[in-house]
Amino acid sequence: MFIGNKPANKAIVASDLDPAVITGQTALTSEPADTDEFLISDAGVLKRLDASLIGGGKVLQVVTANHSTTVANTGTSYATSGLSAAITPSASSSKVLVLTSSLIETFGDGSNSSGRRGKVALFRGTVSGTQLREGFVGQNMVSGTTSTNDTSYNLVSFSHLDSPSTTDETTYTVGIAGAGACDVRAQHDSDMSTITLLEIAA
Repeated sequence: MFIGNKPANKAIVASDLDPAVITGQTALTSEPADTDEFLISDAGVLKRLDASLIGGGKVLQVVTANHSTTVANTGTSYATSGLSAAITPSASSSKVLVLTSSLIETFGDGSNSSGRRGKVALFRGTVSGTQLREGFVGQNMVSGTTSTNDTSYNLVSFSHLDSPSTTDETTYTVGIAGAGACDVRAQHDSDMSTITLLEIAA
C-alpha cells in the first residue's frame, strides 16, 4: 500500500545505500572464527560461506630446538642423538610437519670389518616409540682390510608430515645407531643441528 504515488521502478545504486550497510558497523580485530560468514558470488549467485570451510593448511604454531653437544652411540640399537622437540597440537585433526638437520659421523670401531655404516631415524616419542623415517649413513665398506680409522661425515635431514591425532604434548626425536662394525656420533652444533615442528591445520 502506498500513500500518494507509487515510486517508479528504479535500480538501486551505491548512492542509495548507507555505507555502513556494506562496510559493517564493527571491524574484526582478530582472525575470523569458524562460525563467522563471508558473502561470496558463486557464478553470479550470492552465497554465505562459513569461515570454517577455508584456511586449511594454515600454520598454527612453530616449535624449534637445537642441540650443541656431541652424542655417541657404540651399539646397534637406537639411542637418542640428543636432538628432540615437543609440540602440543591445538586440534586432534592437525598435522605436524617435522624438519630436522644434523651432522652424523661414522667411524671405525677398531676392527677391519666390512659393511661399516650407521643408521639415523626419526621417531614420534622416544627412540622406543613410533619410527617415522630411517636412513643409512657412512661408507658401507666391503673390503675386509679397510682401515680401522675410516671416518665419514654426513649431513642428514628429515622432512615428515605426521598425523599424531592427539591434543596431548607430542615429542619427536632423532635417534642414531651403528649398523655393522661402526660407531656413530652426532656432531652437534647450534647452527647445524636443528629440529622444527610446525602444526598444520587440517
